Amino acid sequence: MPVVSHCSNRGQTLQSVYRFLDRRLSQVRQSHQPQLVTLSFDIPPVDPLLVLARLAPSGDRHLYLENPVAQTSMVGFGTALVYETAGVCRFTQARQFIDQWRGKTHRYSEAGMSASLSGADWARFFCAFTFFADPRGAEPTFPAAMVMLPQWQLVRQGHQGVLTLNHLMTATTDVGAVLDALADQLQAVERLGTSLWRDLRPSARLPVQPASDAGRQFKSAVDRALDYMTRHPVQKIVLAHALDWVSAEPIQPLAALSRLRQRYPDCHIFSVGQGNGQTFMGASPERLLSLAQGQLVTDALAGSAPRGTAPTQDDCLAQGLLHNPKERGEHRLVVEFLARQLQGVGLCPQYQPWPGVRRLSNIQHLHTPMRARVPRHIHPLQIVAALHPTPAVAGVPTREACDQILRFEDFDRSLYAAPLGWVGANGDSEFVVGIRSALVADTWVRLYAGAGIVAGSDADREWAEIKLKLRALGESLV
Repeated sequence: MPVVSHCSNRGQTLQSVYRFLDRRLSQVRQSHQPQLVTLSFDIPPVDPLLVLARLAPSGDRHLYLENPVAQTSMVGFGTALVYETAGVCRFTQARQFIDQWRGKTHRYSEAGMSASLSGADWARFFCAFTFFADPRGAEPTFPAAMVMLPQWQLVRQGHQGVLTLNHLMTATTDVGAVLDALADQLQAVERLGTSLWRDLRPSARLPVQPASDAGRQFKSAVDRALDYMTRHPVQKIVLAHALDWVSAEPIQPLAALSRLRQRYPDCHIFSVGQGNGQTFMGASPERLLSLAQGQLVTDALAGSAPRGTAPTQDDCLAQGLLHNPKERGEHRLVVEFLARQLQGVGLCPQYQPWPGVRRLSNIQHLHTPMRARVPRHIHPLQIVAALHPTPAVAGVPTREACDQILRFEDFDRSLYAAPLGWVGANGDSEFVVGIRSALVADTWVRLYAGAGIVAGSDADREWAEIKLKLRALGESLV
């Protein structure tokens, strides 16, 4: 075993890890079959953005997901395993890939098993799916389905943290080299401490102002969608707009993420990178699902109104939202869809009959949380497949609405409004919907925003909502 003097405080643990890895290597050589090892350790509650800035090579794939209010986050980079596919069977194929490797995983954990960190020391398979099963364009930015088991995975929950190394062991694995890399990374993480990552350079707001012809085009699409709905049994079509912008200076993704989590602490802040210089990021208010110890939570989030400048005005707008027939109808479509889809996979969703209001930094939505117990035989990706796309991002009926999205939108949605998240080897899972988002590459950025079109929609009001969302997102990027 190599001597790792710079990690002497963990010397006894590392000796135990060495013996564990050596046994696994012997089994691999005897069986001629690779094995996946997962090694987890307690660490300080490091800032995930600091991890990305200091430890993650720029050319690595990564996925970052954080809920600032709940003080939970995870970040992964490097690649132990990766799988890409496309087509209508992509969720099933992704599930099969995860299950294949879960059965070949051997786990070593030094991490504390407190209730607050339950499941944090298991391997988490990061997943990103595009909105459509077959993305448009000759060279799509992201595959239709991607599953990545990161080499390095850091989870923070409150004042606790866990570092996990995932490594695919083959007959040629150098156990000493694996152990040295682990010792180096543990030391590097502990040096980061618990300070927050901050970008000290001055920022200038991106003057997001869509061209006048963009407004005309979007409002024309709204009018055509409304006309289509009068002649066909379609109740809702969600139309999105993509605004391409070129900045005078390169856009700094980490600085943008830092501003997003400061301005939208009530949202899920996320970032997905393919290692090719392009990053998809955003601040999503919509959780597709959270599954922990067999308990599922999903959110019906549809129907919106602006925030007021004073508490009385804010309350007035919220009451108007709660009693607006158009907004309530749009919300009801989402609630009924989620309930129906969850029942379709064998679950019994529980929820209140009347929505509440969820207030975000610059907008408020009708909100109905839904809960259900999930038996162990139901895989998280079965639920993801059943729920995507929801009426909040597609429409009703889903297939017809998606057909019209392809007809009326002139860009590839890619990861916009699509499921992003992770599946744990222990069955836990979390996915968000990639809305309020942008694709960033050097000085170029594409901002996405959408609006639900239903009977009673007004093209001018829908365009005003789009501009509000684009402006708020754009101001966070530079």
